[in-house]
Amino acid sequence: MKRLHGYVANYGWDIIILTVIINILILPFRHMSVVSMRKMQAIQPEVKAIQDRYAKYKATDPAKQKMNQEMMALYKERGVNPAGGCIPILLTFPLIFAFYALLSTAIELRGAPFIGWIHDLSAHDPFYVTPILMGVSQLWQQWTMPSTGVDPAQQKMMMFMPIMFTFMFLWAPAGLAIYWLVSNLWQIGQQYVTNSIIGPPAVRTVRPAAERRLKRVGGGKT
Repeated sequence: MKRLHGYVANYGWDIIILTVIINILILPFRHMSVVSMRKMQAIQPEVKAIQDRYAKYKATDPAKQKMNQEMMALYKERGVNPAGGCIPILLTFPLIFAFYALLSTAIELRGAPFIGWIHDLSAHDPFYVTPILMGVSQLWQQWTMPSTGVDPAQQKMMMFMPIMFTFMFLWAPAGLAIYWLVSNLWQIGQQYVTNSIIGPPAVRTVRPAAERRLKRVGGGKT
């Protein structure tokens, strides 16, 4: 950031440029994560069908082991790694949180102006514009992410996260809010590009077992 400041004598723009550089570095990991989540999304009807067949059994019932075996066989057949959506993102966390820690404590940002109403990047946004925009961008980002069979309660919690983050950032340093906002906007753009590249998920419709048996009877195969 200090090296960038030698070319761009404004720490606000230094933060934005460095945020873009970091996001370019971790772009392949995020792409792999989205591709993996899209594969999981495509097989959700089949996963749900397996879970429904064993829904009447308790978690301690040995029959549940057969359900896990069927699930693993499905993952292997479709070439899906259940942890594939998480592992690439986890690899990027050290870099993301290192920059987060830097912006939270950097003495260089004290009294450093950015543009307009932001006169001190180490203090909170006096009009709370950047935290609110950050919260809106995070909500937008949640909408663009592929659904991977998360239950409704978890989905509501995920949609609540942007509101919680907005309140957390109301009193955070303005430089930190700018970093999170720019990073969210980058991820939104990347999500749309990735979606256009890989296309919509090829979701398979799974018919109930009774319907499948009826079709076989009608076809003269019994």
